[in-house]
Amino acid sequence: MDEAKTPDLGYLEKLAILSDSLVDLFPTGNTIVVFELEETDYRKMQSHFRQIDHHHKQFTVEISGVDFHFMLKEEPVEPTPEEKS
Repeated sequence: MDEAKTPDLGYLEKLAILSDSLVDLFPTGNTIVVFELEETDYRKMQSHFRQIDHHHKQFTVEISGVDFHFMLKEEPVEPTPEEKS
């Protein structure tokens, strides 16, 4: 017997489902979700939104009343010996 297959959902569809669930949980609240992503995932997410300046290291997208904030995770920079003194 063939099993019913669910279609693979893309990033935007998954964010929409997440957004709907969060609004159901907290219908009167303001919801902001923050993601700190490695560069590969950050650039992949950025590519789904054409009106984003790709030189910035963070951006916010509103989906169904929920703000999704994406930040590029950066490695900490060690201070130089001159900066330490």
